[in-house]
Amino acid sequence: MNDYKETPVQFGPDGSLIGIITTPADGPLAPVACLMLNMGANHRIGPRRINVKLARQMAARGISSVRLDLAGLGDSGPASGSEHFLTQAVLDLQAAMNLIQTMLGVRRFIVIGLCSGATNGLSLAVADSRVVGLLMFDGYAFPGRRAQLERQFRRALAVPTNPAVIGKTVRWLQRKFSAKAAAAAAPHIFEPDPPEVTAAVFRRSMTQVAERNVSVLLFYTGTMHVVDRGRDQLGPFAHEDFTQRFEYRFIGDIDHSLTSVASQQTFMEVVCDWALRVVQGATSVAASPGAAARTGPAIGSHATKGALQHDPVT
Repeated sequence: MNDYKETPVQFGPDGSLIGIITTPADGPLAPVACLMLNMGANHRIGPRRINVKLARQMAARGISSVRLDLAGLGDSGPASGSEHFLTQAVLDLQAAMNLIQTMLGVRRFIVIGLCSGATNGLSLAVADSRVVGLLMFDGYAFPGRRAQLERQFRRALAVPTNPAVIGKTVRWLQRKFSAKAAAAAAPHIFEPDPPEVTAAVFRRSMTQVAERNVSVLLFYTGTMHVVDRGRDQLGPFAHEDFTQRFEYRFIGDIDHSLTSVASQQTFMEVVCDWALRVVQGATSVAASPGAAARTGPAIGSHATKGALQHDPVT
């Protein structure tokens, strides 16, 4: 018998967003639910279906979740609220929160953002006080010169034996010396911000999140760097006051795409352990005097639920 129930949902102001809500099969629901955000322009299931597996692991621990396709991705319809992709992402995620609040009565949330999903998650945490936890997996990174040189050196040593590095090197050489290959690789969906702009946004956003006492886990893998000394991935922010209030994990044995079963298992153990601690902290706050006043009024929901003819396992 499964420890979980899965419900396909259609929601959002115009009903164009698609997601899967996973809840415990029985027993009480945790007072905090989870939003799962995939990387890039990819389907909601995550790399190697990790969001599906994680949602079921969470449900076995009493934590409900929703994995969704943002507007214009996967099964969801095109964006209708904003022309800016990050603003639209926040609107979509708030619609998902409204839906969970209406269906399950849960009013606090943790966000698990993979890679670029971490950017969306941070934007949501800044915009909406219902977010009490944020996990950023291989998200923002600002490695210093020493860390970058060491990474390049180790990758150079790996070239003769590592097929992935060989393939990447060949593709780089093709783009470098082939006009046709360079032209094919040129188009981008999004133009990245300059590094100084990204750093300023990170500092401002993380300071705001810290001031609200949001629980944050910065989780990095061996794809970002082979070793990590003194919070290498945070570079100039490693010793900032706000980062000292956040958890930081570097696990060099797992990779960005969670390729191996062992990597997936490690990832889920770390995430579930962190999520349970966030839930316990939120429960303690809710039980303290004056918690109702701090929680504030419910945010009006524009979400609508509808059953779909959709594979419930994705």
